[in-house]
Amino acid sequence: MCAQIGAYTWPALLPGFIREWHLTNSEAGWITGVFYAAYTLAVPVLVTLTDRVDARAVYLSGVALTVASHFGFAAFADGFWSAMVARALAGVGWAGTYMTGLKLLADRVDPVLMSRAVAGHAASIGIAGAVSFAAPALASAAVQTNGISGGGHAVQINGIQGTGHAARPNSIEGTGGIQGSGR
Repeated sequence: MCAQIGAYTWPALLPGFIREWHLTNSEAGWITGVFYAAYTLAVPVLVTLTDRVDARAVYLSGVALTVASHFGFAAFADGFWSAMVARALAGVGWAGTYMTGLKLLADRVDPVLMSRAVAGHAASIGIAGAVSFAAPALASAAVQTNGISGGGHAVQINGIQGTGHAARPNSIEGTGGIQGSGR
């Protein structure tokens, strides 16, 4: 579950990034979509790889790439291209954890418990997604309410996986619906 937390931090904070980075709606859409494109392209490669390499190694590599991509986003993303790279890497990392996690279950869980294990895996993804979306939005609202600037960087929380870090925009607002830049 913890490997999935952080996947939806970008969409949760998107209105603030659009404003601060002066992104068009198309650019914001590309940054959002590259995560899913990278995931889609990486899944067949990584799942097939688990037939030749221990699935745990693929899974742990996916977790490491996911964490590195979130830290990389926080440390280096300052506009369209750097955000695209970080989000693409996050998509590949997610591919290395989600489907590979199912493969690990199939290989290691007793068939009697398989339906429960798969249901638990799917539920953990949903819960992690909700936390990934809600935590940064709530943290952003708290930062704004308390007037904390943090040296010009708002806090972006990526949950239990321990990747709480500063986001590049000076203020992250709009924790409600997505508001375009009007371009």
